Amino acid sequence: MARVVVVVNKSWEAEPLLGVLRSTNGRPAGFPEEVAAPSVSVAWSDGTNHQIPARAAFRTKTTSTELWCLKDLMDPTKSSSSSEEKARVLPSLAATGEAPSLVIAVGTASLPDLRSFNGCVAVGSSCFTFNPYSQSPNPDSNWMDAQFGKLIDEEDRTSTNSILTWLDREARPSIETKFVQTPLEPATPPLLIASTTAVALSDVNVTNPDNYVWADAKAVLAFREAAPDRTVGSMETTHSVIRLCVPSPRFLFVSGITNRLGYFNVEVSPRPYAQNFAASHNAGITLAWLLSKTMV
Repeated sequence: MARVVVVVNKSWEAEPLLGVLRSTNGRPAGFPEEVAAPSVSVAWSDGTNHQIPARAAFRTKTTSTELWCLKDLMDPTKSSSSSEEKARVLPSLAATGEAPSLVIAVGTASLPDLRSFNGCVAVGSSCFTFNPYSQSPNPDSNWMDAQFGKLIDEEDRTSTNSILTWLDREARPSIETKFVQTPLEPATPPLLIASTTAVALSDVNVTNPDNYVWADAKAVLAFREAAPDRTVGSMETTHSVIRLCVPSPRFLFVSGITNRLGYFNVEVSPRPYAQNFAASHNAGITLAWLLSKTMV
């Protein structure tokens, strides 16, 4: 049986997604039935082991899908922004059960564009990881990987490109009619942006939010120098961590856009619950249709 592993970064991103996946009005007709969720064993820094359940699981005759919240797996004594801690616990997902045939990273993100794409959803299959602390490590998160600074593509993107083309050309009307607008600087209307050339740009090891001001700018510059023929589909912290730490032959990212890069304090901070909920909901709608296509 094929195994699809969906990983969401934060609890407040997972909850709107689950609402969609469990809603007969939100998900497409014929969506797979929910089944008992599996669990994995994760060790925390005090030496104790914890059985952490997936947030949900769905199954057809040929495919099982699990939805995991990364924050659930992490040691609560560590920074919730620690890429190092995320990279430590994520391999537990691949070590349990069948090897994943597809991994999907889902979360909220920004987009480096003067236009607002708030509420839109970006979907792609490529990643780029930037570590702004390569010369002076951050003691609170010092995750390192040989793939930093390189474009990460699948060896054969035939399958994921087919899915992205289907989303763009066939599923778009059904998906976009269920999108809701963000309360602050919304895209009018919010759109599905499924692209075979888009890249998830992840700025890792940042545990102090104030440092995104300079770290994000450096990340965009490094990406443009390394992959001038590709575009940034979304920018956040975790998609590439998931890509590198839960190996699979196929990978997709689904990013609900909450703000323009550099505008977090004016486009998210005043109404964080509502802004994040709308973007996460729209990502959930997209995920529901994506799963209906892949779980056949």
